[in-house]
Amino acid sequence: MNIICRKAVVEDVEQLDLVMQVIADGPGNLEKMRRLVEKIGRNEEKYLLVAEDREEGRIVGSLLGVVFEDVCGDGSPILLVENVAVLAQRQGQGIGRLMFEEVERWGRENHCHYEMLVSGLGRRGAHKFYQALGFEEVKGFKKYL
Repeated sequence: MNIICRKAVVEDVEQLDLVMQVIADGPGNLEKMRRLVEKIGRNEEKYLLVAEDREEGRIVGSLLGVVFEDVCGDGSPILLVENVAVLAQRQGQGIGRLMFEEVERWGRENHCHYEMLVSGLGRRGAHKFYQALGFEEVKGFKKYL
């Protein structure tokens, strides 16, 4: 297994959509996704990370890291991690851990003083993994319709 973590590029969209279907209700809007991948790629405060299996030549995982300002304390920014997904057949192989190591390295490089993770409440298996990484469960979100 030869996994590398890197920034997503527009050419990744079809494979990225397959990964996102692990956490979504179905396929995404590929044209919109292309525009968003390009836009996110230009923003230094966002990191759309993909985990690529170099031997297979395909994307097997992804997450989105966002650095945002915090006016509290010394004003150090916060790292928010969202949209964490690994293809079902590749879960349990260390890919998620590798992705978190990379996004946390990036967060430290951006002087973030802590990290928050957003995950759907029904993803209990994923939550066990997140707890093994040191995250604590905090419930509370409001969905806008």
